[in-house]
Amino acid sequence: FFPDVMVFIQEGEKRHKSQKISFGAKTPDGKPSYLDYRLKLPSRSLTEFSRWVYRFMGSAQFLTPKELVEKHKQAAQELLARYL
Repeated sequence: FFPDVMVFIQEGEKRHKSQKISFGAKTPDGKPSYLDYRLKLPSRSLTEFSRWVYRFMGSAQFLTPKELVEKHKQAAQELLARYL
């Protein structure tokens, strides 16, 4: 997650019992450039989790698993296409 939503993401200390939060490299002003939110989910939960992340569309990026990376990319492209 990127700076626009990092505070909100951090506030939910225990959104999921397996979550791990870490911070990316610091910007020149000393603030983290991103927040890395990791958790383990069963395959059946990936669609629901994706919908939650989509709320933060421009301030979130999936890194793994590959299927969520592709779904998020496709959703972003479809959103952009509506405005072109």
